[in-house]
Formats: sequence, C-alpha cells, structure tokens
Amino acid sequence: MHKPIALVAAMEEELDALLASFPDHDSRLHFNTRLFHARHGAQELVIAQSGVGKVNAACTLALLLSDFDPGCVINTGCAGGLQPQQQILDLVVPEEIVYTDVDITPFGLEYGQMMGCAPRFHASRPLLRHFRRLLSEHAVPLTCHHGLLGSSDSFIYRPDQIASIRSHFDDAVACVDQEGGAIAHVCTRFGVPFLILRALSDAPCKGDNALDFKAFVHRAAANSAALCSTLVKRLSHQETL
Repeated sequence: MHKPIALVAAMEEELDALLASFPDHDSRLHFNTRLFHARHGAQELVIAQSGVGKVNAACTLALLLSDFDPGCVINTGCAGGLQPQQQILDLVVPEEIVYTDVDITPFGLEYGQMMGCAPRFHASRPLLRHFRRLLSEHAVPLTCHHGLLGSSDSFIYRPDQIASIRSHFDDAVACVDQEGGAIAHVCTRFGVPFLILRALSDAPCKGDNALDFKAFVHRAAANSAALCSTLVKRLSHQETL
C-alpha cells in the first residue's frame, strides 16, 4: 500500500506483542501520545497504544487519521468470547460491530445504535477477504469466529451483563471488548477501511473470566499480533485494497 497502515492496540501487553512483531521501529511523542513508526520493507507503519475504553480509542484514532492519513486501520488484541463453543485463544475477526451500552430506543433507533449512525458498523470487506485467504494458507488450521462484536466501557463478567447482551442482540454477539465500537465508529465516519483482529483471552460465559484474562492475556495478544504481522506483509504487496 502507498499509504501507511495504522496498527492500534489498547493495552501495554498488546502493544508489546505488536512491537515484537515489527522490531524495526522507533518511538516518538506526538501530541502527548506515544507512537511508533515501523517498516515492513517499503511499507510504512504507525503503531499506537490507544488505552482502554471507547473515549481513549476514539482520541487515538482521530489523531492517527488526521495526522498520518493511513490507508487502513488494523486493531489487534484480546476479547472475551460470548458463545459456548468458543475456546480461550480462538480468533475472532468480526464482520459487524455494535455498542452494547447505547440505548436511544425511545427515538426509534435500534438498541446499540448511536444517533446519526447505522445500526451496525461494518469491517472492510477487502480486508476480511485478505484475512480469510491468510487463514486458508496457514500451515496449522486456526479456529476463527466471525459475526458480531459487542463493545462497551465495561469488563463483561457478571451473569446479568451477559444475559442483557444476549437478550438485546438475539444471542448474536460473538465476543465483547471495550474499544472496537469506537474504532469502527471513527473509521466509518472518516471513510477509512478497518479490521478488528482479536484472540480470546477469556470467556465470560465460562468459569472465572477475570482470572482467565490475567492468565491468557499475553498469549492472546501474541497470537493476535502474529497474525496481524502476516496480514501486513500481504497488504504491503497490494497497490490498493
């Protein structure tokens, strides 16, 4: 791609995994935000840690899109699985993203729909196609779920939270996180293709997912970053999406 590719992770563990995948990088402070410039061959990369939550993610994305004009955004890291067949460290690459903590239904909007927006945000179809080809060529078959990502500012762990999400979205939410909705929202608003790549660090519907998260966050982040690196290598040979 001629334009830079922006890579975004929320937490330090996820950022460290990305930087380990792209060791040729340097650190810079840009408007009080630490950014990393990296390269894969001739492909320029801008890597950022957004911080946890929707506001942090939106601030970081707005800065990246305004100042670096990336050709696409790839958000990597961890998520909590919400389907019973899922296992920790499975991949989730959502096709659609929705807020699970937005309710403007008295004005005729769907639950989860922000005023002025469509009911769902949609990941880039070309990026999804590239990722599916990457999976099909992987030496070891990988379990990857698609579908709907639900995003809120809460860590999902209580049965009442899970029941509420399932009831509002007909049990269609594949995984939950705290940044994906904002990343999808900002990229959609400014017309920038995006893809969200997650590895499951925990499963709120199984056991003590807070303990699971602490135990598996590093491995989940590493798995997500490794696939991101492979995808970047593929995209670096493309003129456009």
